[in-house]
Order: sequence, then structure tokens, then C-alpha cells
Amino acid sequence: MLNTFKIQNFRQFKNLELSQLRQVNLIVGQNNVGKSSFLEALEVYATHGSPLTLLKLVKNRQEDWLSEATRLSRGLTHHVVRHLFFNHKIPDLAEAGIILGEIDSNHSLHLHLAAYQRQETEGMSKLVPINPNQIDEGIPEVELFLVAEQASQTRLLFQLNQDDSMSHTASRVFYNSKSYNFNLKNQVVSTTHLPTRQLAALWDLTSLTDLEADVIETLRLIDDRVSGVAFVEDINRDTTDPENRIPLVKLRGIAEPLPLKSLGEGMYRLFCITVALVNSEAGLLLIDEFENGLHWTVQPKVWQVVFQLAERLEVQVFATTHSRDCVDGFEQAWSRHPQQGTFFRLEGHGTEIKATEYPLETLSDAIEMDVEIR
Repeated sequence: MLNTFKIQNFRQFKNLELSQLRQVNLIVGQNNVGKSSFLEALEVYATHGSPLTLLKLVKNRQEDWLSEATRLSRGLTHHVVRHLFFNHKIPDLAEAGIILGEIDSNHSLHLHLAAYQRQETEGMSKLVPINPNQIDEGIPEVELFLVAEQASQTRLLFQLNQDDSMSHTASRVFYNSKSYNFNLKNQVVSTTHLPTRQLAALWDLTSLTDLEADVIETLRLIDDRVSGVAFVEDINRDTTDPENRIPLVKLRGIAEPLPLKSLGEGMYRLFCITVALVNSEAGLLLIDEFENGLHWTVQPKVWQVVFQLAERLEVQVFATTHSRDCVDGFEQAWSRHPQQGTFFRLEGHGTEIKATEYPLETLSDAIEMDVEIR
């Protein structure tokens, strides 16, 4: 579990440090202050800078867009991964890149630019790192890469040749999106829930286990008639369609199973959160805009389930919100588990983003006095 976390040179964050993380963490803040970016930083760290993760984050924000004007743009200044760096610029060689990890840790993840030269040895071609100070000495055929450095190990992520183009990078994003890949121990529930194919795969791992009962019991917070869930193939869709399996729910007193989505957005959101939670054992669960679709009356109960399952399964949860009802529900559950939660607000200070932590007593007083803390 992360006890602290630092973010340097990622998205809006020049340098952000959080020193009091707990098992269940709620983040608030105004628009464009970096709530979603904070979750993205955690995802990059949890997946050790996976190229698929980096490209997915760029694609999710449409930062891989291509126009006729940019199609011919070349070089590092136009590579799509630049958007992940502070000020949308990949730092030069020898400059610090993105740094993610626990404060004062020797195992932080560092994403940065590195130079290599291809050498032939005994008929084999291999890449040899070059000291940045040697670049000006006229070393021929220098190749630039975005690398991930962690715990004395370096992995090459992307080749960033000066002749690399946006169109080539965009095609690579599209190609990787066809590969179904997710980390079972680090689940992400976005503002638009989970991809249907991923949700179905996670439910396959949950169904017929003891954790299935936890999911069904949680769904009963909204409708106490729920007795079971199953995914079935929709023959109206092509078998290669990632959406060709849909969740059905069995309700007590109704003979026919119903599509889960027919019970409303809140039920589907709750299913996604709970399935992701029970499949994050000993890992991270990241939830963007926790409250989406959930009525205010059910949110305290949902937070109670999150606290209980997170403790039992050793899951560390990070969620964002801009809802006062969500904060109220979180505070009620946190009061029952005072050692498990933490609450902090992201705020802009000039060109930097800072985090302000609210202890439980301060948050409770702010809610009681109707002080705005979002």
C-alpha cells in the first residue's frame, strides 16, 4: 500500500506530494485542477509505465488527433506522448522527466528521454546507451527513446526518432487498442464505467467464487430483489464485437432475466465499482467521479461497502468527486473506520497544484457548518 506519493512533471503537476495516504482516499477540487490526472499518475505507476497504459491515456483525451496540418509534423515536439509531460513538452536529454513514486523512495518510476547507438557485435545488433554529454561530439546514428527507469532497471518504451511522425504514432495507438490487456490487480473505473469486455472478463473471474455473494449483496442496496447476475452473448452483434456479451440480472418475483442496464445507470455503476473492487485484491482501485449515477441516499451505504471490502481484500482505493453528497457519504463511512480513510483537496497555487489534507474532524466540522470544501 502507498503511504505517500509524489508526482513530478506529469500533466498539470510540476511537483505534487501527498504524505498521508490511507486505504480509502477521496480527492476533490475544482475543474481542471488535476483530479483525473492524479488517478492517471497512479495508473502509470501501478503498471510500471506500460506503453499500452501511456497510449491509452493519450487516446482517452483525444490527444492523438491528426489533421492535415499536423500530419507532416515530425520530431519530438509533435510526438503524442508529449501530452503526458508537464507543459506538453518532452524534456531534453539529461533533464528530469516524469517521476512517480513514494516520497524518499529508491524505487520511483522515471520516464525520460535517453540516447542510444546501434552497434554490431559478432553479427548481432544491440543498442548501447550514450551519455548525453557525448551527443555534441558528433556520434553518428544516435537513436532517441522514451525509457522507463525503476530500481536500476531501464526499459525502452517508444522510439522517438527525429523522423517519427504523428501519423505513424496514431496508427500505433490504434493497433495497440485492438489488444485486450488489463492488469487484474490495478483496476480503473472511469467516468464512463468499465469497458463491457473487461467487465465481462472480471465477472468470469468472480462468478462462482465467494466474492460473487459480496457483489450481489451490494447490488441489493439499490434493489433488494437482485438474486443473481450472468453475462450472455448477444447474437445480434458480431462475435468479434467487444460489446457482444451483456450482463443480465435475476430479480426475485420476475421470471425473465433482465439486462442490468434496464435497472438504471446507478445499478450499472454500482456493479462496475464492486466487480472492479473484488478483483483488485492486494492492489489499487481507481475510481473517477465516484458518484456518477448513484442517488445521494445510497452513497453512504456504498462507501461503507468500499471501506469494508477494501480492508478485507487489502485494496487501496483512490476516488475523485465534485459532489457534496459523495463527500457526505464518504465522511459517514470514514467515521466508522477512522484509521482507514483520508480526504484531500487539490488547489491551484500560481502555476503549481498543491494538495491540502483534511483530517476527519475537520471534514466533519466543515460539513456540519456547511463550509464549501469541494
